[in-house]
Amino acid sequence: MNQKEALSKKDNDYSLLEKKYLKLTKSELLDPFSTPPAIKLDKNMTASIVIPGKNVESSILSCLVSIEQSSFNIKYPNKLQIIFIDDGSDDKTLEIIKNNKYSLNLVVIKQKHAGQAQALNTGISVAQNEIIISCDADMILSYYTIEQLMIRHQLFPNILLAGFRSEVSKDDPRVNPVNIRRFGLHKYPTLLTDERIAFSSSGHPNNMCLASNHFKDLGNLNGLWMRNNDDPWLLSDLVFGALFSLPKKTYYQIGGYDERLIGYGCTDGYLVSKAISVGKFVLPVYSATGLHISHSSRTGNKRNEYLSNRRLFYKLIETSQTNDYINWLDKSKNRIIEQINKKPSSKILPKSKNANNILPKHLNIDTLLAVGQYRKITDRINNLEKTDTSKDTSYWNQTPEFYIKQGTLFYEQEFYEIALRCFEIALAKEDSNKIALKYHNRCLKKI
Repeated sequence: MNQKEALSKKDNDYSLLEKKYLKLTKSELLDPFSTPPAIKLDKNMTASIVIPGKNVESSILSCLVSIEQSSFNIKYPNKLQIIFIDDGSDDKTLEIIKNNKYSLNLVVIKQKHAGQAQALNTGISVAQNEIIISCDADMILSYYTIEQLMIRHQLFPNILLAGFRSEVSKDDPRVNPVNIRRFGLHKYPTLLTDERIAFSSSGHPNNMCLASNHFKDLGNLNGLWMRNNDDPWLLSDLVFGALFSLPKKTYYQIGGYDERLIGYGCTDGYLVSKAISVGKFVLPVYSATGLHISHSSRTGNKRNEYLSNRRLFYKLIETSQTNDYINWLDKSKNRIIEQINKKPSSKILPKSKNANNILPKHLNIDTLLAVGQYRKITDRINNLEKTDTSKDTSYWNQTPEFYIKQGTLFYEQEFYEIALRCFEIALAKEDSNKIALKYHNRCLKKI
């Protein structure tokens, strides 16, 4: 079947999976604050985290230590393999990795500079485990992230999972590897500055996850038209290589990353489009997040590279056959110049009791708003300390009338998106408030 035809016929309504997940785990699939359910993983539920990188000396140690200190590595160290592919670095990246010890099963691969798709294919070609987790070298994963992904893969065989991130400075204490080992990883979700949650330019929609009903409405080649794009964001565009997971057998079914996509843009998106075309649902996992260390652009021709790759992306969708994707993986091992297998150090052990779960209470509520979990907001607000009059929490201890008044003022100034947020908070307090409902609907019509 032609790939475009397959994509046009594949919906992404995973509602039945939501119901099954709730029945099996007693927790909600999209709850950002859920902890991993107490489900024992099968023997074949093993993970290989593939991390490509070039000149990442400033972040790679933090990335590896975050994986080391994760709940999954603590519980299942023999089920986790880490593969770092050095794509021709000329800084101290390899030296840093080689000269440090980790409580990890770590494979370090060196190849000549070839590009992101090539580096990823090289890593996948040596992966020994069943689930491939793609992770950037400047990501610091949250404590439960890997475990949240793996639980879902055990329950559902036909899924691709998208994680989330928030941008932080390299000076943020949470990304310091010494701090991570001393105080533990953060447990709370970090997604409020993710582009899919808060789009980078103003206008509507500003939250692609809510606008797409958590990706459900983006099957059948539907798309979201954002302000700064000449073509729509498709479902495959909403999966970022910084953090997502997919069974290894699917990579081999679709041939891995297409190495004709060179430079910035569409490398991950086209791989995801191939996975969708062979039947995979794409699910957001709001409880699987990380901190992404901000950096300047690593290419001087970002815009031109994207436009070139986007044209090729559409051409490949038009011309490819779902049963005849090019196999880019078989020869990937030929690129390996050096391979080092580092065994876990017994002198460094993850410290599960030190995991840091301190999050300002108002950010809990902001996160629930961002993913549309309005029903849970009331309980969070009621749990705020009534004596706490700080700016962070006092805002949330008001009556519905307070938020209605604030929303009405914004509505009269035609700040409809801000007004909508105010009325949503009022409805979280009192879901049958007629005034809030009336203005909420008016805002939606204006937007």
